[in-house]
Amino acid sequence: MKYFILAGEKSGDLHGSNLIREIKLIDPNAIIKGWGGDYMKNQGAEILIHHTELAIMGLLGVIQNLNKLKGLFSKFGNQISAFKPDTVIFIDYGGFNLKAARIAKIKGFHTQFYIAPKVWAWNKGRIEDIKKWVDQLYVIFPFEEIMFHERGISTHYVGNPLQDSVAQFQAQNSPTDWNHPLPFVALLPGSRKQEIKAAIPIFKKLVADNPQTNFLIAGVSEWSELIKQSGLTYILDDTYRTLSKAKAAIVTSGTATLETALLKIPQIVVYKTDWLFYSLAKLLVKVKYISLINIILNRKAVPELIQTAFSSEHISEHLTPLLVDNDPTRLKQIRDYEDLQEIIGTEGASKKTAELIVHYTRSAK
Repeated sequence: MKYFILAGEKSGDLHGSNLIREIKLIDPNAIIKGWGGDYMKNQGAEILIHHTELAIMGLLGVIQNLNKLKGLFSKFGNQISAFKPDTVIFIDYGGFNLKAARIAKIKGFHTQFYIAPKVWAWNKGRIEDIKKWVDQLYVIFPFEEIMFHERGISTHYVGNPLQDSVAQFQAQNSPTDWNHPLPFVALLPGSRKQEIKAAIPIFKKLVADNPQTNFLIAGVSEWSELIKQSGLTYILDDTYRTLSKAKAAIVTSGTATLETALLKIPQIVVYKTDWLFYSLAKLLVKVKYISLINIILNRKAVPELIQTAFSSEHISEHLTPLLVDNDPTRLKQIRDYEDLQEIIGTEGASKKTAELIVHYTRSAK
């Protein structure tokens, strides 16, 4: 069968690659095209557009790129019309992917959405869009299954795919040479250009203000020039290994916060965006926290430094106790990670999702 996968960012590319691997075990003759990155490409997908072309953040970013977005949606419609996939699979990236799902559904294609838009956080109006444009929905939090089922959407709880990625890393990871000073603090500036540009100046000041601490940026090669220009010590495309050897981490809010928690590394969550987008988000967002860890646990398990609070001074204040092995703050965060692990469950999300995707694709033929 033919599958078209749309993953709009780095984390979606990772989940897409694991999904492709499992789909091919069930359907060895699978032909897969889509939008994604190197992870999906390495699993045999033909990448028609790289996810870095979709890296648009904030309201200003959307407004400034309206023509680009229209062009991308038009290109997507043309590509699926030419390829004629048996199903179109959307991975996360809800704002963009729901609009793309509408295009696919109007054209008559079978649609499946993996990692549901976070409508419980904001914009519950999207639930009706999901009901109209998505045939099968795969969710990664237990409470989402109940919420979407109640609205008449065919929903399946599959567990969290990050468990698969972390488990795979831990199974394959063996002791290797490490050419950087230990102990150190990992700095994760994000995977989007705007996030990195906001984080780097603050990270530079943090390093200058703490000469007694070793810092190491865990970056992605797509934005290597931005990271190199910082003058800070860095490693590219080896985030899990970097995190696993870190004493603590400063992590830009997003998927990486959950990955850091699953690797049991104490962390501080940071985030900065344009003021217009932040001001609107404060009015619309219905959750108390920004990090996935705190949202899932429904308590402040990790510090969150947002906008002006994202500064060298505030980071240094929160970082000090995390660097002491027996400090109560550090120990409590690790205990909270154990509670998080229990909620998320064990690995197997990619395999379960692939089985359901192939099943419903065959049923729709």
